[in-house]
Amino acid sequence: MKHLFTIGALIAVNSCFAQTNLSVSEKVEAIDGVSRNSLSILIPNANTDEIKKAWKKQLKDLKGKVSDKTIIFGDDCEIKTMGDNTFDVYSIVEEATDEGVRLVVAFDLGGAYLSTANHPDKFPAAEKILKDFAVDQAKEVVKMEIDASQKILKDFEKDLGGLEKDKSGLENDIKDYEKKIEEAKANIEKNLAAQANKKTEIEGLKATIIDLEKKMNGIK
Repeated sequence: MKHLFTIGALIAVNSCFAQTNLSVSEKVEAIDGVSRNSLSILIPNANTDEIKKAWKKQLKDLKGKVSDKTIIFGDDCEIKTMGDNTFDVYSIVEEATDEGVRLVVAFDLGGAYLSTANHPDKFPAAEKILKDFAVDQAKEVVKMEIDASQKILKDFEKDLGGLEKDKSGLENDIKDYEKKIEEAKANIEKNLAAQANKKTEIEGLKATIIDLEKKMNGIK
């Protein structure tokens, strides 16, 4: 029953990931009570805590000083493709829904938040960071499902091996039973012949006894 439930979950996840195209959206959103121009992306079927952990690592890889008291904040991050200046990152990871986990990020370039309108040269690099991160995390979810599927597959293959062994044993039992049945049939034929002979002997002996009784009664 456990495997049946797991298979159902795997099928559901598989259908959700079929031909998934992740895309980054841009709009003004409230992060820690402050409205900021932000980039966001939905990561299908992900775990909220795992995404938070991975995103903090991502910010550290950008050489940022990371804190996560109320939001995930990266101080003095760097991306060479965005220029030599450092920037701050304000981000939140929204709780998982049926669709997945939503990552919302605002890039503070120092007095202005990153936007396509005002920073067309820098925006693609930030967009790529989010897109690549989301793709990696989405693939990681699928990888976990593949690992789980492979583990179940091994169990199923082991079960199949057991069933095949049982079948072979049952077939051997049938052969043994068929041999015993043939032997029993032959023994029945011998038994019937022996019964016929014995009945003849009995009838002959009964006739002899009758003759002997007549002989005894004739003695006077």
